[in-house]
Amino acid sequence: KQDDGPKVNDPRLLPDMFLQRTAKVVYILEKKHSRAATGFIKLLADKNSELFRRCAMFSPVDHRVPRAYVSLADCPPDFVTRPEDYSNMLFICRIVDWKEDSNFATGQLAKSLGQAGEIEPETEGILTEYGVDFSDFSPEALECLPQSLPWVISPGEMAKRRDLR
Repeated sequence: KQDDGPKVNDPRLLPDMFLQRTAKVVYILEKKHSRAATGFIKLLADKNSELFRRCAMFSPVDHRVPRAYVSLADCPPDFVTRPEDYSNMLFICRIVDWKEDSNFATGQLAKSLGQAGEIEPETEGILTEYGVDFSDFSPEALECLPQSLPWVISPGEMAKRRDLR
């Protein structure tokens, strides 16, 4: 008896719900991420390795960003002798490279933000990660604002607006 039904080995004949789509990245057209991350630095675990004498480990707060090796030259001068002083200090690290054969990216410390858990350093870290310009407004922009304070919206203008409070 000859079976003329669909061949199970031919994936084109299977319904889409049975297929697992796969792909391969061949080229990155545009890098969207700022490649900056907020996190902590710590000494490497293997004290006898050559890498221990040259690098520290940067661990980002955001788990989606890879850990990175940063040069000890970028770290604070007393970091190697007193790493516990920096265990709760937030830093900004920029990822500069990530070799194919390495588990960790290579980063460069850009800035020390301050103690973790405080509003100012945490806010600055988030804004820097997402590329938000948080510098002060220019004098030209500030001149456009009403100078007589306290300023209130006139009743006529308020009638034209939709109150979303």
